[in-house]
Amino acid sequence: MAYYSPVDFLQDEEFIEGMKRRQNGELSLTWMDAATERVRCSPQSPRRGMTYKDINVGSYSTDAIPEVIRSHRTMAPRGSALPLGLPDMGYLVNRKSEVWANNILALYEESKTRQWNASTDIDWCALPDCQITDDMEKAFCQLCTLLTEVEMIATDLPAKWIPLINHDMIELKSLLCMQAVDEARHTEVFRKRALANGVGLLQASVVAEHALKGILDADTYTQASVFLHLLGEGFILSTFRNGEAIAPTAVDKKIFRLVMQDEARHVSYGMMHLKYFLRAHPSRAEEIHFMLDEAETLMIGLLGSAELAEPLIILAGKGFGREHIERGVELTLFNQLKAIDEYFGRLEHAGLEGRRERSQFTKLLAMLA
Repeated sequence: MAYYSPVDFLQDEEFIEGMKRRQNGELSLTWMDAATERVRCSPQSPRRGMTYKDINVGSYSTDAIPEVIRSHRTMAPRGSALPLGLPDMGYLVNRKSEVWANNILALYEESKTRQWNASTDIDWCALPDCQITDDMEKAFCQLCTLLTEVEMIATDLPAKWIPLINHDMIELKSLLCMQAVDEARHTEVFRKRALANGVGLLQASVVAEHALKGILDADTYTQASVFLHLLGEGFILSTFRNGEAIAPTAVDKKIFRLVMQDEARHVSYGMMHLKYFLRAHPSRAEEIHFMLDEAETLMIGLLGSAELAEPLIILAGKGFGREHIERGVELTLFNQLKAIDEYFGRLEHAGLEGRRERSQFTKLLAMLA
């Protein structure tokens, strides 16, 4: 046991006497006089039910969260009365701007309504009847192997940071929990797909693992979020969109449609968090640029790796013949250039200026021209 109560309640005579009085019906009812705000919240939309937005009022609202939370570091609910003697839970993230985004409430509600089941919402029984060659199945299973490898990072990273974030920001912590559920489901669905049609998992990626380690080892939450949500998941979102177009079966197309809607939420949060962060700390833009200088190098390694690029080329070209490969290279390059442009666009929308000019992607494109 690492933590011990400051009181041994079995040895506390006053506490035991209090329990006896309550058992005899003598209630103190001191909690009824708590100096908290009385409210009456109701759903704005009966169809949606009671949302976080509906209870975002007064002292209970997210506007009541100060930029720096100094008053307490416990799991006591925001807006409740705080008695003396609350322990310090050791939260390390106590600045709102280090994690917050203005779309958190909406994204949390959307994440609940858009859940799907990787066991029953995919028509796994239809897969054996789909017409696909063994070589194309191998290419798709290699893509699934890579996606299985990288998707769980968006579960592991929130799991690392959630216990460190002050509990006053419960809506943000709830959203990150939903992200973790989303990504566990993505890992599940791609692993199942690889094992469902006669091939199985193929080769893991060394460069992917280095990128994943870079995300987990980021110095701050915001750096980790930008690396994960905008760089990593931004490119994965583009891969999912491309994947739906080049998927060899109707079953696979549905998988990509479902994972795409989840990934878009995560990217949206990351973009709006960076925007919130930079508005609060404009002088720290260089810190983000400096991190991206290295993060983009890791992403270039992943995008250019045989484990990712080659199955995408084969699937896009729909075969292994020379003309198929040439067409696949053309389409894959087009999609990667589009993904890079979308990445720059998200950073610009978030307020990070000048990334195109100093980006490692810009240098790479100049080298390949």
